[in-house]
Amino acid sequence: MLAGCSNSPTAPAPPAAPGASASTQRQPIASAPTGTALLKTEEKPVAVFSYRPAGKRDPFAPIVMKQEKKASMGDRPPLERYNINEFKLSGIIWGGFGYNAMLEGPDGKGYFIRVGTILGPNRGVVRKITQNTIVIEEKFKNAMGETEHKEFTVQLRKKQEEKP
Repeated sequence: MLAGCSNSPTAPAPPAAPGASASTQRQPIASAPTGTALLKTEEKPVAVFSYRPAGKRDPFAPIVMKQEKKASMGDRPPLERYNINEFKLSGIIWGGFGYNAMLEGPDGKGYFIRVGTILGPNRGVVRKITQNTIVIEEKFKNAMGETEHKEFTVQLRKKQEEKP
């Protein structure tokens, strides 16, 4: 027996069981109409919305704005909180790694610095460390708006002489 495709919407009948009569065979069920035929809806007019941004805030802008604040003395690192003349040069260490200096701050704490370290509220930079001095350079703008350089040389305190 050969089976093929047909264009009829009904499914073919299953083969009859042996010994069954033609009257007891099941008849195919007619196919039901599709869902689109059953669900006809009334079309309602669709409301068109528009956005007028005049007088309203930007919906994509952050609600809480960050405020630009200048760095207060409490927000700066300890070496930038105090003026350069408030530090005392306590010692200089040298070796294969170069020169390092130890400063004592007005807060009584010691700080190790090296060339390139930033000091003071005007952001002075340590330019040179020798066996007994450190050289700090500050850049600032004068009244005319020109950038000027000012160098500070801090010397290591000499050993105090003994009293007789």
